[in-house]
Amino acid sequence: MKVFFGIILLISCTVILAGCTMTGHNATAESFPPSDVNATLSPSSTDGTILASTPAHEVFTLPPILLPLQYQDRSTRGAFDDSYLGSYECSNGTESYSTNYTLFAGNDSTHHVRYTLVPVDPSDESRTVPLSSDILEAGIYPDDFIARPGYAYRSQLNVTLGPNVTGESHTNPDGSGWSRDPYFPFRLEVTIDGSDAPDANDRIAVTKICSFHSQTRSMQPMPGIDSALRSPVVLNVGETQNFPVRARNYGGGLRELYFTIPSRIPGESWSFPLESSPGQLQPIPDGLAFSFDPVVMSGTNFHLSNTTLTIGTDPRIPPGNYSFPLVLCYRNLDLDNQSSLHFPFSDMPYCGTATSFTVDIV
Repeated sequence: MKVFFGIILLISCTVILAGCTMTGHNATAESFPPSDVNATLSPSSTDGTILASTPAHEVFTLPPILLPLQYQDRSTRGAFDDSYLGSYECSNGTESYSTNYTLFAGNDSTHHVRYTLVPVDPSDESRTVPLSSDILEAGIYPDDFIARPGYAYRSQLNVTLGPNVTGESHTNPDGSGWSRDPYFPFRLEVTIDGSDAPDANDRIAVTKICSFHSQTRSMQPMPGIDSALRSPVVLNVGETQNFPVRARNYGGGLRELYFTIPSRIPGESWSFPLESSPGQLQPIPDGLAFSFDPVVMSGTNFHLSNTTLTIGTDPRIPPGNYSFPLVLCYRNLDLDNQSSLHFPFSDMPYCGTATSFTVDIV
């Protein structure tokens, strides 16, 4: 597999575990009946779960947006726009960070949506821990609302770290040593009408980069190819076969993913991006056809996206060995650009990962 640009984020971490009082401003899109909402703000429960209820009279800062029909279905899914929040300055002062969480509501009916932000153990994110005393505020708002069918909703996550949060370091007499950056992971638990919504659950980490080079600045993970074809694929003339292909969205928010096979390439000797060496691009031979079902996949943070590649042949193609690139492309979420031809996603695709496979026609 070849990668146009790789992203490696290695973060060692330590967390000081203690209780912390929550503060924050909540908002919601639509009013609940009085019996459906508790307008009291609770700081945190004894098991570390951050509790916050939304006053019924408030509204979303970013208004809900009706999704185009082709992006509506019965499922509800969502993701944070960023997988990591934090600072690269490693200052001693108080610092605040924020990002959006976007939910695509199912189009079957209205639903009662609730978010619960939970601090978790950095070494075992399945384990809930108390909120660290280094965190002055952590909350997502609105967190409790009625979702209309087929709408996109954006809530804002806000986290404030207190002063003098710079991690730990130690230097040995021989000059070796170690360092641990501040690192605070959270899990977002989403319920729809009181039931868990696994396609909407997400996780995020808040950190300060104190011991790594500034080239890590602003990097967010991109999708990768999780499984592809085992090469060579052997087909008889006139035969058609189906092959499962899978991608994983490693973070960066809701995305639209798709695979493409744009050309033929000369065996194992090829470079990526393909446009970097135009001479390697050869036309796909007559009598050989590729198609994907579904053509476009939904990308949710840390989840797999599946499609099926169909390879078909007809008598026009002579027996032989043919090599092709399998390129993974994606479009980022862009709810603020309703003129995009791919709204709610951007017009500009990014094709940053590819692998290759060979078809033997016998």
